[in-house]
Amino acid sequence: MSLTIVLFDNAHWRKRLFPFASSRPVGNLRVGISTLNEKWELIFKSPVTYKTADYLSEKFPFNHYNNSEFLFIRADILPSDALINELEALAIGDILLDENSWIAIKTSGPQLDLEFLHEKYNPIKSSAQFSRLNHIEDIFLHNKSQLLFDYKLLTSGRQSAAISDTNSIYGSWIFVEDGAQVEGASLNSMEGPIYIGKNAKIEEGSYLKGYVSIGESARIKTGAKLYPNTTIGPGSTICGELNNTVIWGNSAKGHDGYLGCSVIGEGANIGAGSSNSNLKNNWQAVRLFDYEDLSYRETDEFKCGLFMGDYAMCAINSSFTTGCVIGIGSQVAISKFIPKFVPDFSWVTDKGSEPYTFEKFINMMESRDRVTGRNDLQSNLSIFQYLFDEFKYLHVENQS
Repeated sequence: MSLTIVLFDNAHWRKRLFPFASSRPVGNLRVGISTLNEKWELIFKSPVTYKTADYLSEKFPFNHYNNSEFLFIRADILPSDALINELEALAIGDILLDENSWIAIKTSGPQLDLEFLHEKYNPIKSSAQFSRLNHIEDIFLHNKSQLLFDYKLLTSGRQSAAISDTNSIYGSWIFVEDGAQVEGASLNSMEGPIYIGKNAKIEEGSYLKGYVSIGESARIKTGAKLYPNTTIGPGSTICGELNNTVIWGNSAKGHDGYLGCSVIGEGANIGAGSSNSNLKNNWQAVRLFDYEDLSYRETDEFKCGLFMGDYAMCAINSSFTTGCVIGIGSQVAISKFIPKFVPDFSWVTDKGSEPYTFEKFINMMESRDRVTGRNDLQSNLSIFQYLFDEFKYLHVENQS
């Protein structure tokens, strides 16, 4: 069978996952160890592509891979064993439904007819238990279950690389990929797994308590304390105290400070000594800025921390209030508590907030790429230009 998996998010609901889904498809978000596209590719052993917003299609194009069968999956769906069984049982022309929306559709061609779903496709009612990403806080709220799911998926039938006896090991739920350097660390997997990716470096004096995932080529610096339900994406540099946090990858929190109940995008930088609050002093539920409604939404969660989009940066000793949302590409250097919402491409100092000029942002990205040896500017340039123009209204709304 020649099958292509299509992760669909070309719909209004993707805005609920901004700022993270503004610069990438929902299907490229990271929850657990892997991104969603990586999960589905491993599950079905089939190529994965995207049906997403037009402005993302240059970097994330649709590709049918010359296959004759297509399984369209709503990109906000998180896999579970029961759901996988139902998806594998679908025939051409079937649509899998729950009480709220469609979950998946199997077709013989790359086109999807969303206007006449119930007339064109054979409805199948799902009875599977699974979760979905309805809002940005769901990324860290579902990280524990997805980290366990991914750990089993990635390590089943495989043997971990040897772990040096210079480490203090508690429990046996640890998997280390080849090339990882782990010396003089404390690894506690008594309550949850620890996954350490290829060529990652865990320095002496680091403490990891599962559930924890360290991505490929990430660096955990001396003195870091990583508590349960924490994912460090590939290429990131981490120190300080973290828990219940997902970092997409290629980001830096290289110094002391606390980060909890938080989600950080790609290419972000958190200055030395910066910390976030994740609990209000009055023990009331946290409100978060919502890009879909352009208002503050009740989360019904008592703990929500920092949500920082791609390529955003903050200065040393930054203090983030509970439930703070920082848009992509923003620069924050303020000596008092940072506002609960900083619009995308903002320049925020003690003198006030103003839009980041696109030229200054591009110059910053060029310098960043020269230093890091990456090519993030060119690979994202059309996305940055679209979002810079698209998000101008946020600065007006935020000042009204």
